[in-house]
Amino acid sequence: MPRVTVDVARGKTELVPRWTCDAGDYVVAAEVSRDGRLCVVGAGDGHVLGLDVATGRELFRQRAHEGGVFGVSVSPDGGRFATCGQEPNAKVWSATGALVRELPGGGAQWVEHVAWAPAGGRIATGAGRKVRVWDSEGAPIVETEPLPSTVSNLAWRADGTALATTCYGGVHIWPFVAGAKARRFEWKGSLISLAWSPDAKVIACGSQDSSVHFWRLATGQDSEMNGYPFKPKALAWDSESKLLATSGDATVTVWDFRGKGPEGTRPIQLVSHKAVCTRLAFSPSKGVLASGAQDTSILLWEPRRGTQPVRYAFLEDEVTALSWHPEHGGLLGGDASGRLCFWEVN
Repeated sequence: MPRVTVDVARGKTELVPRWTCDAGDYVVAAEVSRDGRLCVVGAGDGHVLGLDVATGRELFRQRAHEGGVFGVSVSPDGGRFATCGQEPNAKVWSATGALVRELPGGGAQWVEHVAWAPAGGRIATGAGRKVRVWDSEGAPIVETEPLPSTVSNLAWRADGTALATTCYGGVHIWPFVAGAKARRFEWKGSLISLAWSPDAKVIACGSQDSSVHFWRLATGQDSEMNGYPFKPKALAWDSESKLLATSGDATVTVWDFRGKGPEGTRPIQLVSHKAVCTRLAFSPSKGVLASGAQDTSILLWEPRRGTQPVRYAFLEDEVTALSWHPEHGGLLGGDASGRLCFWEVN
């Protein structure tokens, strides 16, 4: 396993752990609730954990799915969360870890994606070629026509009024506003990652052909960023929708959407990881970017101020999950060995 060597600039100070714990298996997904009190973790052995953010105390540990967990999504009020995994149903749980309801995938063997709308009223699931949307109580609202291929990603518009999905062949947008029409943006390739800008103006996707494609929704204009050595599986927008961070190499590449950019501009290159970047997350309230990599390192950057990392930390294996406290009060990270750590940031 490659590691960051001591002679590499790793930032000014090491992050201080508030707590650490063992999830028991590969950390597949982790999310901190919007109120900053609960973090929910999905593991490769099918368990889901609830942890107190302040202390790291384990609140519950449930066998959520027969096989591994694929995704977790916490409701905006923090009162419930949803999971999906190697099982035909997604599941809704209370904040104490009690099963509330199952959401059938519609015949597919596994439900591979789940996303709770930011406005709170809807839950989306992706299974096979179908997308289903449910209300917060688990009652079905709509099921889409089968997509051309398997659903590869889900992302809600920031105000919860539309849902974007990807598959081989492009992006589909399903509106939840009276009179609005569904839209489709075609792309001859398989889209493996998806990030909808917070201002709802741009959808960016990583592609199987090691490029990043994006569409400006007002005009439908599209552009492509290429030259990545590996598939860009991680994408992250800053809170102002001005910077898009992309993976696809040990170097983190940040594109600036201010002015006429990013077309015709040179990206910001953040160099310090010694292996491929696997996770990216911008702080929701600051212009701080967290990146995690196969070399176990986690680095914090301020791309608008400079190209050297400002803080650093390490886990014990490849970084597989990053989630910020909603008020920049800390950062949660998980790795392939099952290690979890919450670091103080302020």
